[in-house]
Amino acid sequence: MSTEVPARAQQERSREVQRVILDAAVDVLISEGYAQATTLRIQERAGVSRGRLLHHFPSRDDLLLAAAHHLATERMSEARETIDWPAEPAERIDAAIDALGRSYRQPYFWAATELWVASRVHEDLRTALLPAEQRLGAVIREDSVHYFGADLADHPLFPVFRDVLHTSLRGIAMTTAFDQRPQTLDNHVEKLKRLAHAVLLSTDDSVSPEEE
Repeated sequence: MSTEVPARAQQERSREVQRVILDAAVDVLISEGYAQATTLRIQERAGVSRGRLLHHFPSRDDLLLAAAHHLATERMSEARETIDWPAEPAERIDAAIDALGRSYRQPYFWAATELWVASRVHEDLRTALLPAEQRLGAVIREDSVHYFGADLADHPLFPVFRDVLHTSLRGIAMTTAFDQRPQTLDNHVEKLKRLAHAVLLSTDDSVSPEEE
Protein backbone atom coordinates (compact mmCIF):
# COMPACT_ATOMS: atom_id res chain seq x y z
CA MET A 1 0.00 0.00 0.00
CA SER A 2 1.44 3.40 -0.99
CA THR A 3 2.23 5.91 1.73
CA GLU A 4 2.61 8.80 -0.74
CA VAL A 5 -0.78 10.39 -0.05
CA PRO A 6 -0.52 10.23 3.79
CA ALA A 7 3.02 11.61 3.56
CA ARG A 8 1.85 14.55 1.47
CA ALA A 9 -1.03 15.14 3.86
CA GLN A 10 1.38 15.15 6.78
CA GLN A 11 3.68 17.62 5.04
CA GLU A 12 0.74 19.89 4.28
CA ARG A 13 -0.40 19.68 7.90
CA SER A 14 3.12 20.54 9.05
CA ARG A 15 3.21 23.59 6.76
CA GLU A 16 -0.18 24.71 8.04
CA VAL A 17 1.00 24.44 11.67
CA GLN A 18 4.09 26.47 10.80
CA ARG A 19 1.92 29.13 9.17
CA VAL A 20 -0.32 29.34 12.25
CA ILE A 21 2.72 29.73 14.49
CA LEU A 22 4.30 32.36 12.23
CA ASP A 23 1.08 34.36 12.03
CA ALA A 24 0.75 34.21 15.82
CA ALA A 25 4.34 35.38 16.23
CA VAL A 26 3.69 38.41 14.03
CA ASP A 27 0.51 39.21 15.97
CA VAL A 28 2.34 39.09 19.30
CA LEU A 29 5.29 41.11 18.00
CA ILE A 30 2.98 43.87 16.80
CA SER A 31 0.56 43.94 19.73
CA GLU A 32 3.02 43.41 22.60
CA GLY A 33 6.51 44.18 21.28
CA TYR A 34 9.74 42.20 21.14
CA ALA A 35 10.26 41.89 24.90
CA GLN A 36 6.85 40.29 25.43
CA ALA A 37 6.99 38.06 22.33
CA THR A 38 7.96 34.95 24.28
CA THR A 39 7.50 31.44 22.99
CA LEU A 40 4.84 30.96 25.68
CA ARG A 41 2.81 33.93 24.47
CA ILE A 42 3.17 32.84 20.84
CA GLN A 43 2.20 29.29 21.75
CA GLU A 44 -0.93 30.55 23.48
CA ARG A 45 -1.85 32.79 20.55
CA ALA A 46 -1.28 29.97 18.05
CA GLY A 47 -3.20 27.41 20.09
CA VAL A 48 -0.52 24.73 19.73
CA SER A 49 1.40 22.65 22.25
CA ARG A 50 4.80 23.81 23.44
CA GLY A 51 6.36 20.65 22.04
CA ARG A 52 4.92 21.32 18.60
CA LEU A 53 6.10 24.93 18.59
CA LEU A 54 9.63 23.98 19.66
CA HIS A 55 9.70 21.17 17.11
CA HIS A 56 9.24 23.69 14.31
CA PHE A 57 11.13 26.61 15.88
CA PRO A 58 13.60 25.69 18.66
CA SER A 59 14.89 29.27 18.94
CA ARG A 60 12.70 32.24 19.87
CA ASP A 61 14.66 34.70 17.75
CA ASP A 62 14.71 32.34 14.77
CA LEU A 63 10.93 32.09 15.08
CA LEU A 64 10.48 35.87 15.21
CA LEU A 65 12.78 36.41 12.25
CA ALA A 66 11.06 33.73 10.22
CA ALA A 67 7.65 35.20 11.09
CA ALA A 68 8.42 38.74 9.97
CA HIS A 69 10.22 37.71 6.80
CA HIS A 70 7.83 34.96 5.75
CA LEU A 71 4.93 37.41 5.89
CA ALA A 72 6.83 40.15 4.06
CA THR A 73 7.92 37.84 1.24
CA GLU A 74 4.45 36.37 0.90
CA ARG A 75 2.63 39.72 0.80
CA MET A 76 5.09 41.32 -1.64
CA SER A 77 4.75 38.39 -4.02
CA GLU A 78 0.95 38.42 -3.72
CA ALA A 79 0.83 42.09 -4.72
CA ARG A 80 3.11 41.46 -7.66
CA GLU A 81 0.83 38.72 -8.99
CA THR A 82 -2.61 40.10 -8.18
CA ILE A 83 -2.45 43.79 -9.12
CA ASP A 84 -3.64 44.66 -12.63
CA TRP A 85 -0.65 46.78 -13.60
CA PRO A 86 -1.31 49.62 -16.10
CA ALA A 87 0.55 49.60 -19.40
CA GLU A 88 1.00 53.38 -19.63
CA PRO A 89 4.36 54.31 -17.97
CA ALA A 90 3.16 57.22 -15.80
CA GLU A 91 0.20 55.20 -14.56
CA ARG A 92 2.47 52.22 -13.92
CA ILE A 93 4.75 54.40 -11.80
CA ASP A 94 1.81 55.64 -9.73
CA ALA A 95 0.43 52.12 -9.26
CA ALA A 96 3.85 50.75 -8.25
CA ILE A 97 4.47 53.49 -5.69
CA ASP A 98 0.94 53.16 -4.30
CA ALA A 99 1.51 49.41 -3.85
CA LEU A 100 4.89 49.92 -2.20
CA GLY A 101 3.45 52.65 0.02
CA ARG A 102 0.78 50.23 1.20
CA SER A 103 3.44 47.65 1.99
CA TYR A 104 4.88 50.00 4.61
CA ARG A 105 1.54 50.06 6.42
CA GLN A 106 1.28 46.30 6.73
CA PRO A 107 1.78 44.22 9.90
CA TYR A 108 5.02 42.69 8.62
CA PHE A 109 6.63 46.14 8.49
CA TRP A 110 5.92 46.77 12.17
CA ALA A 111 7.00 43.24 13.08
CA ALA A 112 10.32 43.88 11.33
CA THR A 113 10.61 47.27 13.04
CA GLU A 114 10.33 45.61 16.45
CA LEU A 115 13.23 43.34 15.50
CA TRP A 116 15.36 46.19 14.13
CA VAL A 117 14.98 48.24 17.32
CA ALA A 118 15.58 45.25 19.61
CA SER A 119 18.68 44.21 17.68
CA ARG A 120 20.44 47.45 18.65
CA VAL A 121 21.11 46.06 22.13
CA HIS A 122 20.79 42.31 21.48
CA GLU A 123 23.92 41.06 19.75
CA ASP A 124 22.62 37.55 19.03
CA LEU A 125 19.50 38.95 17.40
CA ARG A 126 21.58 41.44 15.42
CA THR A 127 23.85 38.66 14.19
CA ALA A 128 20.87 36.61 13.02
CA LEU A 129 18.96 39.60 11.64
CA LEU A 130 21.59 41.00 9.28
CA PRO A 131 21.82 38.07 6.82
CA ALA A 132 18.05 37.56 6.99
CA GLU A 133 17.48 41.22 6.12
CA GLN A 134 19.97 40.96 3.27
CA ARG A 135 18.02 38.04 1.82
CA LEU A 136 14.74 39.91 2.22
CA GLY A 137 16.30 42.99 0.65
CA ALA A 138 17.16 40.96 -2.43
CA VAL A 139 13.53 39.82 -2.70
CA ILE A 140 12.28 43.40 -2.34
CA ARG A 141 14.65 44.66 -5.03
CA GLU A 142 13.56 41.88 -7.38
CA ASP A 143 9.87 42.49 -6.71
CA SER A 144 10.35 46.22 -7.27
CA VAL A 145 11.40 45.46 -10.84
CA HIS A 146 8.14 43.55 -11.35
CA TYR A 147 6.13 46.38 -9.79
CA PHE A 148 7.54 49.02 -12.15
CA GLY A 149 7.88 46.74 -15.16
CA ALA A 150 10.88 45.91 -17.32
CA ASP A 151 10.83 49.09 -19.41
CA LEU A 152 10.95 51.46 -16.44
CA ALA A 153 13.38 49.21 -14.58
CA ASP A 154 15.76 49.47 -17.55
CA HIS A 155 16.17 53.21 -16.98
CA PRO A 156 19.81 53.85 -15.96
CA LEU A 157 18.72 55.67 -12.80
CA PHE A 158 16.16 53.07 -11.71
CA PRO A 159 18.49 51.34 -9.18
CA VAL A 160 19.27 54.68 -7.56
CA PHE A 161 15.62 55.76 -7.46
CA ARG A 162 14.47 52.36 -6.16
CA ASP A 163 16.84 52.55 -3.19
CA VAL A 164 15.86 56.15 -2.41
CA LEU A 165 12.18 55.20 -2.73
CA HIS A 166 12.37 52.37 -0.21
CA THR A 167 14.50 54.35 2.22
CA SER A 168 12.09 57.26 2.01
CA LEU A 169 8.96 55.12 2.46
CA ARG A 170 10.54 53.31 5.39
CA GLY A 171 11.46 56.58 7.08
CA ILE A 172 8.09 58.26 6.68
CA ALA A 173 6.31 55.08 7.79
CA MET A 174 8.29 55.19 11.04
CA THR A 175 6.78 58.58 11.84
CA THR A 176 3.30 57.06 11.71
CA ALA A 177 4.17 55.24 14.93
CA PHE A 178 3.33 58.52 16.69
CA ASP A 179 1.64 60.52 13.91
CA GLN A 180 -1.13 58.26 12.66
CA ARG A 181 -2.84 60.74 10.34
CA PRO A 182 -3.32 58.98 6.98
CA GLN A 183 -2.20 62.09 5.09
CA THR A 184 1.26 61.87 6.66
CA LEU A 185 2.18 58.96 4.41
CA ASP A 186 -0.22 59.82 1.58
CA ASN A 187 1.30 63.27 1.00
CA HIS A 188 4.78 61.80 0.94
CA VAL A 189 3.74 59.14 -1.53
CA GLU A 190 2.41 61.83 -3.88
CA LYS A 191 5.74 63.67 -3.72
CA LEU A 192 7.55 60.44 -4.55
CA LYS A 193 5.34 59.93 -7.57
CA ARG A 194 6.28 63.36 -8.90
CA LEU A 195 9.93 62.60 -8.31
CA ALA A 196 9.58 59.24 -10.07
CA HIS A 197 7.97 60.87 -13.10
CA ALA A 198 10.82 63.36 -13.32
CA VAL A 199 13.46 60.65 -13.05
CA LEU A 200 12.05 57.58 -14.80
CA LEU A 201 10.20 59.31 -17.62
CA SER A 202 13.22 61.40 -18.53
CA THR A 203 15.21 60.44 -21.61
CA ASP A 204 18.28 62.28 -20.32
CA ASP A 205 20.67 59.51 -19.32
CA SER A 206 23.69 61.79 -19.09
CA VAL A 207 23.94 61.04 -15.36
CA SER A 208 24.86 57.43 -14.72
CA PRO A 209 24.20 55.58 -11.44
CA GLU A 210 27.97 55.36 -10.90
CA GLU A 211 28.27 59.13 -11.04
CA GLU A 212 25.66 59.43 -8.37
